[in-house]
Amino acid sequence: MSISSFALKEFAKKQFIQVLDSVRGRKGLVLDKQLSGPLSLIAEFSLLKEHGVEKIYHLQKSKLETECKSLIYIVRPKIQSMKWISEQIKYFVSLGLKLDYHLFFVPRRTLVCEMVLEAAGVFGSITFGEYHLDLIPLDEDVLSLEYDSAFKEIALNGDTTAIYYLAKAIMNLQTIFGLIPKFCGKGNNANILSSTLLKMREELVSDLDDPAIQSKIFPPTSDFESMIIIDRQVDLVTPMCTQLTYEGLIDEVFGIKSTFVELDQSLIGTQQQPPGTSLATSSTNVSNKPKKVPLNSTDKLHFQLRDKNFAVVSGLLNQIAKRISDDYEGRHQAKTIGQIKDFIGRLGGLQAEHQSLRMHVNVCEQISKYTSEQEFHKNLEMQQSAVSGLANQNHLDYIEEMIGKQRPIQQILRLLCLYSLVNDGLKVKHFDFMKKEIVQTYGYEQILTLQNLQKVGLLKKQVATSSLALAKSNNFPSIRKSLRLIVDDVNEHTPNDISYVYSGFAPISIRLVQLATHKLVDETKKLDANNNNNVIGWKNWEDALKLLNGVTFEETQKTFEDFLLPHKSRREFVVVTTNILNGTTLMTELMHNEDS
Repeated sequence: MSISSFALKEFAKKQFIQVLDSVRGRKGLVLDKQLSGPLSLIAEFSLLKEHGVEKIYHLQKSKLETECKSLIYIVRPKIQSMKWISEQIKYFVSLGLKLDYHLFFVPRRTLVCEMVLEAAGVFGSITFGEYHLDLIPLDEDVLSLEYDSAFKEIALNGDTTAIYYLAKAIMNLQTIFGLIPKFCGKGNNANILSSTLLKMREELVSDLDDPAIQSKIFPPTSDFESMIIIDRQVDLVTPMCTQLTYEGLIDEVFGIKSTFVELDQSLIGTQQQPPGTSLATSSTNVSNKPKKVPLNSTDKLHFQLRDKNFAVVSGLLNQIAKRISDDYEGRHQAKTIGQIKDFIGRLGGLQAEHQSLRMHVNVCEQISKYTSEQEFHKNLEMQQSAVSGLANQNHLDYIEEMIGKQRPIQQILRLLCLYSLVNDGLKVKHFDFMKKEIVQTYGYEQILTLQNLQKVGLLKKQVATSSLALAKSNNFPSIRKSLRLIVDDVNEHTPNDISYVYSGFAPISIRLVQLATHKLVDETKKLDANNNNNVIGWKNWEDALKLLNGVTFEETQKTFEDFLLPHKSRREFVVVTTNILNGTTLMTELMHNEDS
């Protein structure tokens, strides 16, 4: 794929610099917390200093103490953010300070936000602008809006603004890399995205069949063959399960945000001891200061480990440690001046790799402590029995036991939602019992959390009157069978199926991609995974797709090449998403709080 993540990053950086330079002189930068991670991927602090930024602040519910005479707020268009900005401006006014306030909305300003500022009496004090930040390259093949609240806004509030933003971002990609000839997708919101894209193209090009008109907007050839659009609500089961790859477990244990993970410096092992400082004192002082570490393909060691099942990671680290040790020993074979010079030239790379190894060994050790706990194994056992069709009263008893131990509520909700999803809900008596236990243990505000989970389809109360009716209404057993979600003979060392990621469970969303690309064998129809039908689409899988939530669709766009694109024997995939989540972050997003 010729998509250049560097080009996209440079374009976003150029726009960011224009925002900074629009305000003359020295200034302070106040960032929405959701944007600090994405922006750090685009511009380093040294670049910000070059363009007049003296200090960076996070927007929060508190008074802002600053000596800067100009402030640039860069935020998502959210009502809560507008209230915080209003309070900060009022605070400065109460102190008699005259500051210049500049507010840039990402990606676009909204009328409702302006109304909040006007009602607060600060609208006239602010200079407004927009920063059209859309897709951010998290890695060479992953582009994200980093829109944290997208799922909640769409599924819970019915607000499809995030879908519109994603459509705009994909349209920008098409103007750079060419029109996408074929769409296919699954899910109601996926269909909204597809329809929005087609409508945007019609608005841009009045005569779709006139190459002269199209050539002014889109390149004559396309780097894309097709696009598969999958709505998260089609696959709610997968995020409820625990990720078992190395990077997945880093996300579960430490949390990854915009490719960054916060680690104690004692794990990174980069601290330098001042003369006369004891090791114990140094460790105590440093370990309380987390440092953000990027996890992407620029770290060659992480690139080797990230997608491996955690069961094989320690063995790989041992091999890498031996290889680095052997490379260091190579200095003893350096006899001539040329050989010594060659070794010194490689020494910097060896030291950097050694440092990376030290960090990953420490991280791996922390994850091993987490995965060796009895609670982890019990939780994993419940998850795997649920997706395998063996969820029973023991599952609910374990959830009750976790509530009694006051485990983090996100863990409780994940396991409860998983049980509900694979069983088409909970019996009324079980639902009411769990609701009472959760509310009494974690607070009455969790009533609203449970309502949120019900509204988005993660939690359900069974209403059927008979066991036969319940069995007929539950599609998951049929989905499990038709999509081969459970694979018994998983080879974690040399995997040949995506199910290795969850040690035997294949994500529904990935199975859908395999269906669309004809890489999944249907034993009943004897479809060959290596058949000659290389056109993206849902042919022969209509019955299986009917079992899943939402509409199924296929769309085409007339391009200059009129679909006569050469089909490669090996496809490359680029992931484009609103944001990346796991079960814990999804539960947190849907939990009720004062700022909801």
